Amino acid sequence: MNHYIINFTAYTFAMIGFIAIAVFIYKKSIYTASNQGDKEYLKVENALRLSASKTIYVLKAGREKFLIAGDSANTTMLAKLYDEN
Repeated sequence: MNHYIINFTAYTFAMIGFIAIAVFIYKKSIYTASNQGDKEYLKVENALRLSASKTIYVLKAGREKFLIAGDSANTTMLAKLYDEN
């Protein structure tokens, strides 16, 4: 009987260790994958809150910038912003 308890405990700790290592590797791979090519995705450069539900955003997509208005019901593109250079 004592032999079964020792085996059960050893296998339980082995499985907990295996699961912990798998979660660590998963989190590490998700973190590095989300940070690669960050320049290609949308980025909020600035936000101005007009009221409790209305906000104006300056979004950057690649090399382009857009002025976007958003509230609880919808999102509207107001303008494409151009550099003065």
